[in-house]
Amino acid sequence: MGDWHQKLARDLVSETAAGFVPGEAAAVEIAFGEARSAITYALELARAHHIPAAGNVSGDGIWLQLGDGRVRFLLNRREGNVTVLRPGHDETRIALADAAKADLGKMAREAIDALVAAWRALPIESKRQSAPPPDFEEEQTKG
Repeated sequence: MGDWHQKLARDLVSETAAGFVPGEAAAVEIAFGEARSAITYALELARAHHIPAAGNVSGDGIWLQLGDGRVRFLLNRREGNVTVLRPGHDETRIALADAAKADLGKMAREAIDALVAAWRALPIESKRQSAPPPDFEEEQTKG
């Protein structure tokens, strides 16, 4: 965990009712941010290539759906855990005290790899792309 992350947590939250974020809580936020980063990358990559994926990367409930599969991480501050749903595993709850050490980013990347592998195994008609007509030229890709 970098000093920048700690400083940001301290400076950003100082103006809120909480007033400060203890080091352990900041470590959990950073670990959850690593999972968010992996899900964001996968979701944006899929969307950029017209692969029908859905997801959310805002707030404490982040998820990615591709085909029938889903990856989800839920930071539950009230119950004090991170709930993780990933292909091939039962729902897992990680206590906040252990979340920073659990490497949520690695867990998210591995879950996304499993999700993509399951999607790739589907018959072609089940994973139709949401691509525009071949003569459509996207503004952001013009050179």
